[in-house]
Amino acid sequence: MARPPRCFAVVLFVLAVAVAAAACVSESPDSSGPGQTAALDQDGAALDEATYRDKVHGSWVATMVANFSGLDLQGVWLDAPGPGNSIDLLSPDQWSTDDDTHVEWLDLHILETYGLNPTYRQIRDEWVDHLNGDIWVATRAARDLMDQGVVPPETGSVQLNPDGAWSMDAQLETELFGLINPGRPTRAREQARFFANVTNRGPAVDASAFYAHMYSMAFDISDVQTLIAQARAAEPEDSIVAPIVDAVVSWHDASPNDWRQTRERIRVAYDTDPEWWASRVNFATTIMALLYGEGDLRRTVDIAGLAGWDADNNMTTSAGLLGVIIGFDDLPEPFASASDTYFNEDLSGDLPQFDTVSNIARRTADLGLAGS
Repeated sequence: MARPPRCFAVVLFVLAVAVAAAACVSESPDSSGPGQTAALDQDGAALDEATYRDKVHGSWVATMVANFSGLDLQGVWLDAPGPGNSIDLLSPDQWSTDDDTHVEWLDLHILETYGLNPTYRQIRDEWVDHLNGDIWVATRAARDLMDQGVVPPETGSVQLNPDGAWSMDAQLETELFGLINPGRPTRAREQARFFANVTNRGPAVDASAFYAHMYSMAFDISDVQTLIAQARAAEPEDSIVAPIVDAVVSWHDASPNDWRQTRERIRVAYDTDPEWWASRVNFATTIMALLYGEGDLRRTVDIAGLAGWDADNNMTTSAGLLGVIIGFDDLPEPFASASDTYFNEDLSGDLPQFDTVSNIARRTADLGLAGS
């Protein structure tokens, strides 16, 4: 598909990207000490451990609420967005297994078991033991290929897993790598791509790296537009998602008060893949929700949900990013009082049937601190 014309707004955005890139945080592995991470705050001081843990916890809680609240919205609004200005945010007694969170829950176990650089064969063995239910499309195909003896990254190859060339699987399963790399976007991108190649090639791999970059820098930067600009600046020349970001930013600049108009432009430009769970249209929708949400968690989740397509995924990614920015202690309702119980429905392996969101956040932060 031809790239959208480069209007004046895009030129301004590119200039902003260059400025943001120049201010990017150093990733020196020696910049952190005991009880600190490698991220820096706006004044250049080290991000303390308690703040880091609070932000990780906030991200996981926001993720759970958004994911569960969007499940019934998947595939409902396609040709047009949903009506009204808000969706219902749900607060069940416990969160249950869903691919948006469960694959990353397993990835936590993998990283804890084998360290921060597991091999593809180790990932394959853990998937076979522990990931057998509530997975779909390219993730399901990759898992089935493992039963046939195929080892990643071949499980995500176009030849063996053709849906992975356009589907969005990886981009909803890899935000974890931004959470465990505060202030280390290059490392976050590398790990996200490594795990994304288990299920996908193409746009979902690029989107995974883009999201991981934003999550990594959200520990330091609270402005959503700056986060998008920095992640955009880091995209390689052959990036599939870079022109999508440029287009959505230009459409937002042209219609800053009408997200539905931008949503229609996204539909025309990117809703051309085989199904509504495609990577490009949902990536564009998530960037749109973040821009129009302007850092407000509730408004961002509402827009991501009403925009349609694979709504729960877009709600989850955008909510998790804002959860990092806000932190657990400052989450609004109903996020602040959300259930802490996580129920693992996939009991095919030896992982526990129950976990807690606070424990998942603790384990995530432990990995981040170990890698600092």
